[in-house]
Amino acid sequence: MGILTDMGLVVFVSSSLSAGAGAFIGSYLKKKGENLATHEDINKLVDQVKSVTQATKEIEAKISGDLWDRQKHWEAKRDSLLSAVKSLSSVDRHFSLFREIVDFGLKNKPLEEQVNIKLFEAVKDYSAAQDTLDEAVLLVDMICGETAVLTLREVRKLVGQRSEFLVKKNVDGADALKKKYYRSLYDFKSALRKELGIGVITPQSAESSATPSPDSQDPG
Repeated sequence: MGILTDMGLVVFVSSSLSAGAGAFIGSYLKKKGENLATHEDINKLVDQVKSVTQATKEIEAKISGDLWDRQKHWEAKRDSLLSAVKSLSSVDRHFSLFREIVDFGLKNKPLEEQVNIKLFEAVKDYSAAQDTLDEAVLLVDMICGETAVLTLREVRKLVGQRSEFLVKKNVDGADALKKKYYRSLYDFKSALRKELGIGVITPQSAESSATPSPDSQDPG
């Protein structure tokens, strides 16, 4: 009887130890699995943060690149438009001289030979100024918006028409285009300012600007 009791005790103790060990191992493995899952989650989070950071850097680089491109484009537009303005100023200056010589020659026939010499020089300089203007028009065509391009083309067309009248010694014909020409200059200046984002001129400010207003008069 005592032996049986001892055996039962041994079995009980062994079973208890086995159950306890099993429970401990199960708990350990469960905790280990949780830790592993947490570690994997952290790795995933780190990867996600890296992806977001990389994407952010790429977006920042693209934005910086776009801003740089826009700035360079604006500078190219500015340079081409200012080149056109300078060319137009030169054209106007040589046109005034050209017109003055033609008008003087028509009113002083006895001095025709001397006038023709000066006229030849005036025509040469005026033609060179128009060539420079043509180069500026091509640049504006390539870089600027439609309004700036079309208004400058209109100015160039009228420059040519006024020139043709003077070549034919028709001062009145050239003067007849004066108002239309200045209107086209005004339109181009407005388009230029809009293109560069510096505001549009008003009729009041146009009257005091370097370019005459549409209703202003040619000297002489």
